[in-house]
Amino acid sequence: MEEPRKNSHRIAKVNSLIEKELGIILREFLVGQNALVTITKVETSGDMRWSKIWISALGGDEDKILQFLKDNIYDIQGEMNQKFATKIIPRLQFFLDTSGKYAQHIDEVLKKIKEDS
Repeated sequence: MEEPRKNSHRIAKVNSLIEKELGIILREFLVGQNALVTITKVETSGDMRWSKIWISALGGDEDKILQFLKDNIYDIQGEMNQKFATKIIPRLQFFLDTSGKYAQHIDEVLKKIKEDS
């Protein structure tokens, strides 16, 4: 049986650090957005060049918040660059996590099927 690669443990640590530091940064950037934004997942590439940040927003327009983050990506990236002490600092990309909405939709469909039968 193969041992897990050391790099995967390192990437998990980087993901955790990004989630922690980015949460603090986003709290400051999203003050006027009137929504609770949560980082649901961070995926960093094996070479640490890119990080996909999956977010969810409660109480606000998710598309508007995602666009706001994309419009301010250089400022957010600059804040992250100051917080990181690694040789390579991953470039951030933001995506919407729609799994919550999908689960709610499935739940509604199942309830409707149960009511109809």
